[in-house]
Amino acid sequence: MAHVAVIGAGSRAAEWATRFLAAGLDVVVDDPSVPDAVGALWPSAQRLGLFPDADLSRLRIAKDAADVNAADVVQVVAGNAPANVTGLVATEATARGCSPIHLVPLVELAADAPAGLAPFYRSLGMTPVGPEATAADRARLGDDLVRLTGGDADAIIALMRALRATPATATSGAGEAFARREALRYSAGVTAPWKPGDTVAAPLKLYRTPVEPDWVDYNDHMTEAAYLTAAGWASDALFRYIGDNEAYRAAGHSFYTVETHIHYILEVSVHEPIVFETQVLGVDAKRLHFVHSMYHGDNGALLCTAEQMLVHVDMNAGRSAPILPNVAAALAAICKAHADLPIPPQVGSVMRLPELRV
Repeated sequence: MAHVAVIGAGSRAAEWATRFLAAGLDVVVDDPSVPDAVGALWPSAQRLGLFPDADLSRLRIAKDAADVNAADVVQVVAGNAPANVTGLVATEATARGCSPIHLVPLVELAADAPAGLAPFYRSLGMTPVGPEATAADRARLGDDLVRLTGGDADAIIALMRALRATPATATSGAGEAFARREALRYSAGVTAPWKPGDTVAAPLKLYRTPVEPDWVDYNDHMTEAAYLTAAGWASDALFRYIGDNEAYRAAGHSFYTVETHIHYILEVSVHEPIVFETQVLGVDAKRLHFVHSMYHGDNGALLCTAEQMLVHVDMNAGRSAPILPNVAAALAAICKAHADLPIPPQVGSVMRLPELRV
């Protein structure tokens, strides 16, 4: 896709532009006030999660009418649609998002909306619904989220995360929409999967994130459980890099964690940036041993290490099984590239009280 254009000013124009940018698209706007408003919304888009190549630098003010007319999708928030658009046109009457649009999944499509809009919005992780949707369905995806959270960005994201894990929302509503958006974002490949001949970074740097509001406790810093949660997302990034993706798991193969050792070194507070470096320590036919080192994204301070041993399983058989050849080849290449890295001093430590001195 070449680019998306947003016509109009105000909060809704900024929210649409932010949603498109967060999905990794190039965006042009016709109002010079929109970029500053997008900049204010960008931190919450980052917390929801960015698609590959998403960047504020991909937003620009349209040079002329031809810049707008050439867009693949034109989202008209205010005013009239340009006369010579070659792509799809969406208006407030044909495709209306629920504010805050950059976070809430609902987009309501009218019966006369262009056919290509529904798959386009789905590709962004949104949930388009047509006139046949019930009022309850619309509310679950939009207004209910806003009402329950007061429209607070942190609360909306935390609520969608919580809902995705509950049986009542496993197949419908905001929780399902959030889970689908996550799958889209990760399957799009934040880091390209390893392929034979690739040079492997030593260590791997596959995952970074700001500290989420729901990871912070009453002491105003990350809880001990949240360190493991963040390390789990770093592990997910590693899995995708080696080829353990949705298709791999759908075929009945996965890695299960059998042991974890976490060293808590420094505190970190809400919205502060954290980055992970991952070092593969060993791999055999069925097992994988690695360590994540978590650093502060601004000052580089080591915050924690998470050492893990995993076993590869055949989920259909319910037992351990050899790692499949393509994933095994990726792990072998990583292990070789990491062989000369110094081993962090936290690896292999044993928890015990010191002997009493007489």
